[in-house]
Amino acid sequence: MEYLDSKRYNSEYKEDMIGYLDRYVTKPIREPADIIKIFARIEKGRKHLWLGLRAVFNYLEALGYYVDHLRKAMPRSSSVQNSIDLRIPSETEIVNSIYKIESEKYHILYRVLIDSGLRLVEAVDLTNGFNPQDAQPVNGSAFYRIAIEQFRGSKQAYYGYLTEKTFQELVRLQGRDLKRRNASHYYDKIGCLSPKYLRKFAFDKMIELGVPESVADFIEGRVATRIGAKHYMSLVRQADMFYGKYAEYIASIRGMKRS
Repeated sequence: MEYLDSKRYNSEYKEDMIGYLDRYVTKPIREPADIIKIFARIEKGRKHLWLGLRAVFNYLEALGYYVDHLRKAMPRSSSVQNSIDLRIPSETEIVNSIYKIESEKYHILYRVLIDSGLRLVEAVDLTNGFNPQDAQPVNGSAFYRIAIEQFRGSKQAYYGYLTEKTFQELVRLQGRDLKRRNASHYYDKIGCLSPKYLRKFAFDKMIELGVPESVADFIEGRVATRIGAKHYMSLVRQADMFYGKYAEYIASIRGMKRS
């Protein structure tokens, strides 16, 4: 756990990995065949188990142990990932999902997801830790840029962009205690679009509105692991300039009626 903390893993992400390790690794791993047997008998949770075992092996290697023979017994990463989902939801699906949400805290989180295009874990952290003093008004408060600075491996999220309406709702409703898994379960239970589809929708709509792909990637926290200071500042300026188009669009669909 100290190793995971040193790598700045998100707390719920850690819990998921440890939970699957506890569930499926019930006997000592002594040889590659033990790894093969574990993955041969499970269908669900392969991704989290794979990530958990990878973290264990990284930890052991940091301590000087040789585990290459165990790594080779692991399935290829591509075989444990979900198949590529090319579905992009329609505007109607987005609006209908918004109307289904009766919980105030999950409603504001959903709006944060639609506004920012962030991953659920990042949107939860932004919402829980929201402080109006951290928000930078852009273009005369037409929208806001909030520093979140979440860096998890290849996933780099520098900022969350929010419309004026969502920002004001966060100001009004400070003090939430949201959990990623609870939020995901709630949206699934009431038949809302999954947060991953909100991210797809936001990206597709930005491109449609003329936002350059590199800027849309930056807004959604999809950038290179290493980024030079000059390039970073350029992306910030471009994101501030282009996000207004998406903010105006979001404001327009919020007045739409459920179909």
